[in-house]
Amino acid sequence: MQWCKQRAVRWLLVCVGALATVMAPAAFMLAPSAAHAAALEGQRFDATAQVGDRTLRLNGLGLRGVAWVKAFVAGLYLPATTRDPAAALAMPGPKRLQLKVMLEAPAAELGKSLNRRIKRHEAPAVQQRLAARLSQLTVDINAMGTLKPGDVIELDYVPDRGVGLRRNGVAVGTPQAGEDLYRAVLKVFIGEHPIDQRMKDGLMRGGV
Repeated sequence: MQWCKQRAVRWLLVCVGALATVMAPAAFMLAPSAAHAAALEGQRFDATAQVGDRTLRLNGLGLRGVAWVKAFVAGLYLPATTRDPAAALAMPGPKRLQLKVMLEAPAAELGKSLNRRIKRHEAPAVQQRLAARLSQLTVDINAMGTLKPGDVIELDYVPDRGVGLRRNGVAVGTPQAGEDLYRAVLKVFIGEHPIDQRMKDGLMRGGV
């Protein structure tokens, strides 16, 4: 009986050791590197971003999706982290909204969504003031054609340059002047009537 118990213990130790050996590489792969602050749905985001002459901090991550369909993960970079959407919208200085695409779709759908939301929630006077610049930003978004999984889209605001669009690190179109335009776009994600409440909650974690 004692021999049987000893044999069982040895076998258990061998099994645990083998399991640890098999799992070690997976655990290593899942561990975030020092260059990344957080990940969501397998999409990793840097802890900081250089926009203009400022180093911005990752405020939060949010998933845009419906049921099992996942469109993109968004990361919001601000000069200072906050959990208050109003403070984020009013915060002076550069900002970045980074989208990591997970679903193949026409870029025009993103442009339509931004326009629809801005027209629905902004006052007529604000819409009129933004009209020409929003129209050009929409043209630039549409010019990206088809977005594919793995694409990285960045919407930046730099005070002396305006609202800029980049795809995979390459500038698209011409920056459009005005912090008011960027604020209207950002409100679609974190305003009182966001396109996705769960995504807003994730973006407003106040640092990750």
